[in-house]
Amino acid sequence: MAKAKGKKEAKNSKNSQSHIRARLDYLHQAAAYFQGKSTLAEGQNVKVHNNEPTSVAGHVDPEDNGHTVYTQQQVCSVNQKKTQEPLRNLSRVCVSHLRAVAMKTQIRLPVTLKRSVCKRCDTILIPGVTCSHETNNASRGGKKPWANVLVVRCLTCATEKRFPQTEKRGKKLVERRKEKDSALVLDVNALEVDTSAASKEKQSNYVKRMCQ
Repeated sequence: MAKAKGKKEAKNSKNSQSHIRARLDYLHQAAAYFQGKSTLAEGQNVKVHNNEPTSVAGHVDPEDNGHTVYTQQQVCSVNQKKTQEPLRNLSRVCVSHLRAVAMKTQIRLPVTLKRSVCKRCDTILIPGVTCSHETNNASRGGKKPWANVLVVRCLTCATEKRFPQTEKRGKKLVERRKEKDSALVLDVNALEVDTSAASKEKQSNYVKRMCQ
């Protein structure tokens, strides 16, 4: 009975993990959708703002007892904030829920997803929109290509992520041991081949001497 229960628990755990992964994918897609909608709203507001004639930000009307009269630019900026901020907040909420679910269920998120999200403010990093990419080289004159580092800077909270761009990376201990073992095996086989060839030569020389 205990074995049957263990099998049932294993099946249930697999099903629960698939459900959790589907939830994580949904949260990531929702966050990306809200972030994209906020950028689209910003672009539309910028187009409308550029098409309108230039005017002063605000002026005081003397006939209206000193009350300020707001112009079209200020109205556009207010509308832009009203449309962008809620969408950005929704995307951040989705990312925070995604992290909470991953930590609670102890599921590792993929590297691409981790690098596409800011760890401080939970904004989705879109190059040229919400983040900037730069390649820095701390070597003298930038002569060492293996010292290139990609710096991703978030434009909302100014946090930086650094990713080395080197192709040669340190191998793991298991891989190094396998390489050493394979090299030793090759050396032993080469020695055996050499000894066998030498013994054959000795035998042939001995036979020639006996025949003479």
